[in-house]
Parts: sequence; structure tokens; C-alpha cells
Amino acid sequence: MPAQKTPELRAPKWDRLRTVLALGRHGTLSAAARALGVDHSTVARHLESLEQDLGARLFERAADGFRITVLGEEVMRSAERMDAEVHGLLRRAEGAAASLTGLVRMTTPPFLAAKLFAPALPAFFRRYPGLRLELLGESRNLDLYRREADVAVRLSRPREPGMVVRRIGEIRFACYAAASDPRPFEVQDYLTYDDGSGHETARRHLETMVPSERILLRSNATHTLLEAARAGSGCALLPCLAAEGDASLRELAMPQPLPAMPLWLSYHEDLRRSPRLRAAVGFMEEVVHGGTDL
Repeated sequence: MPAQKTPELRAPKWDRLRTVLALGRHGTLSAAARALGVDHSTVARHLESLEQDLGARLFERAADGFRITVLGEEVMRSAERMDAEVHGLLRRAEGAAASLTGLVRMTTPPFLAAKLFAPALPAFFRRYPGLRLELLGESRNLDLYRREADVAVRLSRPREPGMVVRRIGEIRFACYAAASDPRPFEVQDYLTYDDGSGHETARRHLETMVPSERILLRSNATHTLLEAARAGSGCALLPCLAAEGDASLRELAMPQPLPAMPLWLSYHEDLRRSPRLRAAVGFMEEVVHGGTDL
């Protein structure tokens, strides 16, 4: 009887490995698909194809998602190393580019994107007609290493290695309630940020001054808190940039004012010499410096 022939393993394609990486990081077909910018059937097809090529399961299917196998963890570690190399290559290529054309991705909290940077964009486009922007108003910190964005302005100092980081300004916070609400701070109901909002300092500061049972609303969005305060739901600790000058709001004296919070600009050091990046960085610095005492 002839010996059974061992199936020949084929080298996995990069798009299949990216699927393993996304599925391992996000846990479900739909979440992985969103991260990759494809539909969930493509993720399922790529995973099935890769498992067939390797002759083994990379994930166990469960009711609540996918659980990675031991082999899947090994494949994922290899995919992570390849992913790091690919993104490093793209950053170095961008850093070597000499033209002032193409796309730049900027990320900052939503209230800064809307109130500070968006109104200044016409001057930027006049100065750099060859550039296009993605202005990503995000509470979460996008991954600059993996090029989810090219440059960021954040309220917390980035700690990732390989980043150029500098302080470019500061943001003031104060408590605001509806102009029609006469109650002083001490007898207000309170509105604050939730844990995932990116405003931990403001959240913790308010919570040191008020009883937890008087906090009626938590939200991840400055605009939501502002609208709730405007409607008379209570007072919220808000960036002055977002609330100041609004006739439907009034500022309340706090027993312990929150010191102004620094604004940190960051980008990966591989992009230091990119003309596109330098144009975007210069724009963001000019806008912040132009809005002194924010």
C-alpha cells in the first residue's frame, strides 16, 4: 500500500495574515472587518483559506466570537512582526517624500477638531493646495505607530516609543450650567465624562469635589455634556473653548478650579523630514498659538 502523501504547505499571503491579526485583536468578524475596511464575508473567506493552507485551525468558533488557538497565537506574532515592518517601511517612505501633495491624517479630540482646527482650514488649503486632510475628531488615542493617523494633538502626553512629542499650548476648563439655572455649584446636579472619553483628568477632578450620587450623566463626548448642561440637566466641567461665549450657559465658581491642561503634539520620528507632515505640524502649532489662552 503506497504511503500517504503529506499535504504541501503553502506560504500564507499577507492579506490572510492581516485577517488573523485583525481577528485576534478585535475578536469578531464584524469588528475585524471594520478595522480592515472590508465586509465580514471577506474576513471569513480569508481565514478559511489560510486555515486550509496551513492545515490547522487558527481560531475556535464560539457563540461570543473567536478564540485563538496555540497555532493562531504563533501566526499572530509573526503577523505582528510583519505588520510592524510594513508600517515602518511606509513611514520611512513618507519621510523621504519630497512633494507637498497627498493626504495627511490629523487626530485630536472632537471638540478641538470642531472648534479650533476646522475653522482654520481655508487658510491651510490656500497655502498648500496640493494637500488633502483627514481631520479625525477622536476621543480615543489613534495608533500613530500603525499610521491610523500621522500627527496628533492630545490632552495627555503620549508615552509610546519612537515619537516626537512637544507641548504646544494649554486648554482651560470650567464648570458651566444653563443660564436659566440659578443654583450655585454646591447644590447642582453634575454631568461628567466617562472612563473612555480621554478626559480622565477633568473627570477625576470633578469627582473629588462632588458626591457620586449627584452625578446624573456620564458621556464620552464634550458636545453631549454641553447640550445637557444647556438644557438644564446640571453643570458640567467643560473646555472653555467649547462653552465660553455661549449665551445659554453661565460659568459657575468651583471650590477647586482645575489648572489649565497642556496640549501635546506628537508624530512618529520616521516622519520628521516629510514635507507633508511638517506642513501639518506647522499648521496645528499656528492654530493653537493663535488661540492663546484657550
